Amino acid sequence: MKNLTTVTWAHAVNNKTYLEAALASEVSMLEADIVMGTIRGKDGPPLPIMAHPPATTSDLTLADFLSAVAQYNKGNSKPKGVKLDFKSIEAFEKSQDLIAKYTKPEVNFPVWLNADILPGPVKATTKPVDPVKFLTLGSKHPRAVMSVGWTTNYGKNVTEGEYSRDQIGTMLRMINEYKINQTVTFPVRAGLACNSQPVLLDLLRETTSLNSSMTVWSSEGDAVEVDRMRALILTVGLERTYLDVPHELAARLHLPPSDVGAKN
Repeated sequence: MKNLTTVTWAHAVNNKTYLEAALASEVSMLEADIVMGTIRGKDGPPLPIMAHPPATTSDLTLADFLSAVAQYNKGNSKPKGVKLDFKSIEAFEKSQDLIAKYTKPEVNFPVWLNADILPGPVKATTKPVDPVKFLTLGSKHPRAVMSVGWTTNYGKNVTEGEYSRDQIGTMLRMINEYKINQTVTFPVRAGLACNSQPVLLDLLRETTSLNSSMTVWSSEGDAVEVDRMRALILTVGLERTYLDVPHELAARLHLPPSDVGAKN
């Protein structure tokens, strides 16, 4: 079985310079943020661009980003995937034709559609992306991976917290209600996830038919109980856990380095 924790990431690939560097690097997944905005120096109505709020300008549109990745991947034996992090439902709505174009059967790289669609711990105040619209539109691209998570308030002065059974239950309900029938991954923040093993195991067990996984992420400086985090990852399984955390934290987890063999 494949050890998903060995998948590597480039983050905030939101301009041409970084896109070129990321494509030339060894990373396997390019994570980038999409907002509605304009290209610097050009007039015209807002369109999906690569930028992280509060920015509303860029030198790179989503169309050009996807075109460049597809061009790089053409005939490449190690194609790079993309994780598109939509920061508003409008950006997602306006990207539907592009997503459809790059999730056709002949496309040789994975496309993840990511958004925080539900409020999460610890009393997060960031407004989630509209869950009904995101799931409804996302389900029209069955070859894409749905990456759906929760807003979080953690780090700095907030060093304790967990995903509640209600928060997990709401996600499960939404996925069932909107008849999601494609691969799903749940992005969970490491410092919170390590305190949430029972409910996360429930979530993944209930979504096994969707080839579900968790994507463990962390910000620099987050408080993380390393032993608990390692236990959660090994319990869930290396074949169901993507790891997207700072190098220093990843090293402290002491996870097996290469693909795992079949379980005994």
